Amino acid sequence: TAVSLLPFRMPFLGGDATVDSNEDDPRPDFVYEHPYVSSSYYTSTKSINTLVSTEDYQVTRNLRRMAAEEAGDASQREMKTRLAIVRPFCEFDAEALPMTFACWNGLTPCKAAQDAIGDDYDEDDEFEVGPNGEFIAYKNSTEGRKLYEGLGDRHLFDFVGSDAMKSAKADVFLFYSQTFSENEVAIKAVDTIIDQFFEPGGWSQCFDNIYAIEANIPQELDLYIPSAQEELYNWVNGPNRQYEAAFRIIQSGEWGDYDGFYLMEGDSVPIKSHWLDVVLSEIEVNRPFAILGAQYDGDKWDNFYEQIPISLLHHTNGNAIYNTSHPLLERLVGQLEVEAPCPYNSIPYDYRMSQMWVEGTLGIVPELAPKIMLNEEGENITLSDNINMFKKWADIWEKETPFKYTPVIHNYAATNLIPRHLGPEYIIHGAKLYSPWDPTRTEVTLVVSEWFFDRSIHLI
Repeated sequence: TAVSLLPFRMPFLGGDATVDSNEDDPRPDFVYEHPYVSSSYYTSTKSINTLVSTEDYQVTRNLRRMAAEEAGDASQREMKTRLAIVRPFCEFDAEALPMTFACWNGLTPCKAAQDAIGDDYDEDDEFEVGPNGEFIAYKNSTEGRKLYEGLGDRHLFDFVGSDAMKSAKADVFLFYSQTFSENEVAIKAVDTIIDQFFEPGGWSQCFDNIYAIEANIPQELDLYIPSAQEELYNWVNGPNRQYEAAFRIIQSGEWGDYDGFYLMEGDSVPIKSHWLDVVLSEIEVNRPFAILGAQYDGDKWDNFYEQIPISLLHHTNGNAIYNTSHPLLERLVGQLEVEAPCPYNSIPYDYRMSQMWVEGTLGIVPELAPKIMLNEEGENITLSDNINMFKKWADIWEKETPFKYTPVIHNYAATNLIPRHLGPEYIIHGAKLYSPWDPTRTEVTLVVSEWFFDRSIHLI
């Protein structure tokens, strides 16, 4: 882990308050200007050092870049892809947020940072790749030839070139579900991550900017209560509203012009180096799309697989890449917003968008939990008939396959894994990854507790 070079700052470890020597100093002017003024983090944090670093290393640099672009500076790189990496969190996981970035230093997001962080192997020594990361030819080496022949002609996204970031831009968004000014723990967690971002070297070299944004969901409505999903229509209201807010914030362009965003929750964990390069390459290869992600790859559904609705079986998990300019996704998100006060809000946003698509393509109207379909007087609620509207959407966009899947991201929610279970994926979501027992590193002692006279002798 890198050591902070910022003066007079103690890292936030989840316990004692952060100490800043210049807490009473005036805040930099940028915190009162757009886009920063739209997030209460910048006017609420007590870490003036963090704000000063943001001004020195990000705000001023961006102003210079904008001036160069307006002046027609030919040295400014042309962007094919502008991606926002959105890291959503709520009040219950705010304290642990900095720890979710620990593996980003161990597994370099991009090849541009591998010299600073360290990397033992460089595929460029063996392979030649095209501008979009596609494999062109193996170089004149025995190992290169063996690997190429063994893999055949499938899409070799493992061989993304080191120039992947030259025509792409990626920024990190730390996205709080409520309001920063009302939660000191969330503020300090973001302080820690931003301080790490501006340290020399490390994963920050793979990203241009880091921002702190908020959904401003009232605390009493920021709900996620899976145990009440059969009874409470807004049990998943927090994630649903936060997703809509993420879409609108990135789509608005206030924080910059982006083609879309990757909603990457804290339990979406990179397991290979250069994962950001590969994600950007997959975006280029799969254009056009509305949503690019993964279906469920775990084993928790095996015993009741045949009973699962088709819209759930084939839904794209929420940890996916969203094209904010796609007209179908605009309509899907707009429908989520319309349905917020009704029983359909009892369906998580990713599953609900799949239901809309299945209703439009196959005519299957979803069934909701009986108790959720009752109003306060105990009477059944009549939902609007949307099948014709959804069918129109399907007629327009079905042929282009707006929902696409990438093997780079795997969804293993609630699945226990060991390394040999893994394949081509670079990022896994929701899994518990265990290392095999290594007797040379860890000793195991068997203790037999005797519960009856001489009984334990028979067990030995």
